[in-house]
Amino acid sequence: MAYFDGQPAIVHRSEGMINVYYSGAFTPDRHGHGHVKATGGPLGKNIVYWRLPESEGGQVIVDNSWGIMNGNDLRDHLTGF
Repeated sequence: MAYFDGQPAIVHRSEGMINVYYSGAFTPDRHGHGHVKATGGPLGKNIVYWRLPESEGGQVIVDNSWGIMNGNDLRDHLTGF
């Protein structure tokens, strides 16, 4: 099982994009989940979108869909994948 910041996560990879869903109700991708999108390399070097789960306020903290936000590396958060 994958973990994002210590919480169980579901990871989907397709066409150079990695989507991580975590901290939802009952399963990581259910109601209230957090969502992270990353590009670059097989493990997503650059986070381009990050919404916190409802349990942490639900705010979007990174929304850089059309560019790369250097310094936000998915590999710093994702383990067990």
